[in-house]
Amino acid sequence: MTETEPTLGEDVEALRAELAETQARLKEAQGELARLVRLAEADLQRRRPGEQSSVVASSVRRPAAKEVAARIARFAHLYREAASASPERAPVVPEATMLGWLETSGLFDRQFYLTCNDDVAGAGADPTQHYYNHGSEEGRLPSTL
Repeated sequence: MTETEPTLGEDVEALRAELAETQARLKEAQGELARLVRLAEADLQRRRPGEQSSVVASSVRRPAAKEVAARIARFAHLYREAASASPERAPVVPEATMLGWLETSGLFDRQFYLTCNDDVAGAGADPTQHYYNHGSEEGRLPSTL
């Protein structure tokens, strides 16, 4: 071993520091996710059937569809990251609730998604669930926003 190569102890310490930093970022992301969950749950309780979510509408301010897709993909990623780090990998909220929020957010258009994605339509897949689980990470657009 040369003098410039790190020792095993140094490697372990570097990995511990990286783990601590990752855990801190995860804790911060879980806190932000919990805050968003509380806001969305409160909004869903106040919202009338067919009405767009005011929490999402006020925070989005009609950005381009690609920006909306990136935000949804980031949210889905944070959700999965928080779920995988929680005890027994339990999700913070059920996936059905997440899909409900996406449906009522005004950010996702089922018909648009099916029209633009023949593979999803041809498979008979639920467009919202497909977008949430796959399409957001694949960069597929959620609507014409």
